[in-house]
This record gives sequence, C-alpha cells and structure tokens, in this order.
Amino acid sequence: MATYLESGLRLDLPDGQHFRFADLPTYRTLSSYRLKEMDFAWLDGGKLFLLEVRSYAQVTETLTGAHFVPVKGQPTPFRYEALIDKVTDSLLMLLAAWAGSASGQALREGLPEGAKSRLPLKLVIAVDLPARLAVHLQGLRDSLNARLRGRMALADVRNVVLIDYARLVADPRFSAFIRLQA
Repeated sequence: MATYLESGLRLDLPDGQHFRFADLPTYRTLSSYRLKEMDFAWLDGGKLFLLEVRSYAQVTETLTGAHFVPVKGQPTPFRYEALIDKVTDSLLMLLAAWAGSASGQALREGLPEGAKSRLPLKLVIAVDLPARLAVHLQGLRDSLNARLRGRMALADVRNVVLIDYARLVADPRFSAFIRLQA
C-alpha cells in the first residue's frame, strides 16, 4: 500500500493499482503548459477511479456559495473553473494515453498495467466545506455536471460524483482506501 496524506484525508492505495498524474514525468513536462490533473487514480472492480480532493474547512468566514457555484450574470468563480479544468484535462490525458498519441504514449508508460487500456471511469470530487456552505453542494454538483456533460460523454462518463468528506469515508466504494486524517 502507498499512503498519501492530502487535504485532511489519508489514502491507502494498492501498490501497482494506482497513480498520480503529478508523479508522471510526462505530466510534469506538460503541466508547464497549464495542464491540470485530478489528485489520485486507482483501479478497483474493473473501473478506474479519479479523485480530486479539496478542503475549504479552514477558510475565512467571508467565503460564500458564490465562490463555488456560478451565478448568471456574474464572473465564473475561479474555484469552479479549477474543478472544470482538472476534470477536463484528466479526461484528455487518459483518452490520449488510450488513443496512442505521442504525448499519450509517454503518459501511458507511467500508468499501472491495468490502466493502460480503456476501461470504465468514475470521476469523484470530494470537498470539505464549512457546515454553513454544505447547502451549496447540490448546486455545485448540478452545475459541474451540466458544464462537463459533453466532455464526459466523449469519454463515456455519465456524471461527476460530488461528495463531502463525511460521505466519502462512509461510502463502501471508498472506505477501504480513504479515511479522515488522524
């Protein structure tokens, strides 16, 4: 098992069955071109899970729902755009790896054997928000899925799961790998 501590979570991911784009030499080169990545990826049950974790639990009291969820007629929040970029770029990297483009082949070499060929994807974003902002999770989830629908369709992904930390660590799909940091 490889152990990672990030954003208040402890992830114990199986050796040879996980990767981080950030650890791949090809990604490090591409990231200089503003390419973004989701934090973790692992194989489980014939699927490839991609997880982005974000903790806003310790942020200032001035943070509001408008900092996460787009409001018509207002500039798009940068936190929201960052999530869109991470999901989109991660999908592009996987599709390139599976399609065999030059950069994709280089990325593919760093993937675990089971992830080198196309398989079903599950996209998960876990957020830790102050309790007063938890009411915005559904709006954020709906907005993300609406904005990403076409991009996800190209990769045969139905939706992004947006989940808070409490539900993440309680969910049997994740509890074997992820728990709150002690």
